[in-house]
Amino acid sequence: MIKNLKSLRALGMVMLLLVSFGATGITANAKSSETSGNKKIVVINPGCQSVDSDDKEAVGPGGWTWVADDMVGAKGVSTGTPEYDLNLKIAFKLQQQLKDKGYKVELVRTTNDVDINNMERAMVANTLEADLYVSIYSSAESKKDEGIKVTCESKDNPYNFTGYGECRLFADTLVGSLGEKIEKSKASVVESDDIIGINWCKSPNAIVRVGNIKNEADDEKLASEEYQLAIAEGMAAGIDSYFTQK
Repeated sequence: MIKNLKSLRALGMVMLLLVSFGATGITANAKSSETSGNKKIVVINPGCQSVDSDDKEAVGPGGWTWVADDMVGAKGVSTGTPEYDLNLKIAFKLQQQLKDKGYKVELVRTTNDVDINNMERAMVANTLEADLYVSIYSSAESKKDEGIKVTCESKDNPYNFTGYGECRLFADTLVGSLGEKIEKSKASVVESDDIIGINWCKSPNAIVRVGNIKNEADDEKLASEEYQLAIAEGMAAGIDSYFTQK
C-alpha cells in the first residue's frame, strides 16, 4: 500500500511539473505585490535528509533515465557530523542573512526528518515562481576533493532550454563572492546536466557544495559556526551581486 502511494505521488508530481514547465524553460517572472510584496523570492534547499529512500526519479522532464540518489549523504570524516544536519545549519544562517537584506526566503525543509526527493524540492521553487533556487551540499565522491564548488547547467542542457545564461551568471557571482569572503576557498564553477535538482527547476538555480566533509581539512573547517556564517555571508553577497548584474 505504501509503495503504491509513493508511486502515485511520484506520477502526480511528474504530471504537475510537466504542466508547469511548459515550453518556456527557465523563467524569472516579476511577482505581483499581492504575493511577494515586490520582494525577490529565494528558495533554499538544504541538501540531504535523515530519512533514507531508494525510490528512483526521472533525471529531468521527458527523461528516460531514472536514478536513485543518496538522500542521506555523508558523515564528517573527523567530526561524524551528518551532511544533512550541516547543510541545514548553513541554510538557516543563509536564510537569516537574506531576510536581513529584505528578501522573501523559503526553505525546502526546516527539519532533518523528512522524505522529499530532488524533483519535489525543485517543485517548491517552481510553485513559488522563485527568483532564485539555491541548494547546499557538503560532500564529494572522493575524499581528496576539497574546497567550494558551485554547479549549474551547461548551455546544452536538454531539459532547460533557455536558462543557461542566468544560471551561469548566478554560479559565477556565488563563486566570486565566496572567494572574497573566504580566503583560500578554492571556489570554482562546474557545469553538469546530470543533476535532478537542476533539471527540474524552472528558476535560475545553482548548487553550492560548501566543502567536502569526507576531506579532513574541510570537515574540521565546516564544524566551525564562524566558518558556516562566513559561507552564508558569501552566498548572500553572491545573491545580491546576481540581482545587481542581471
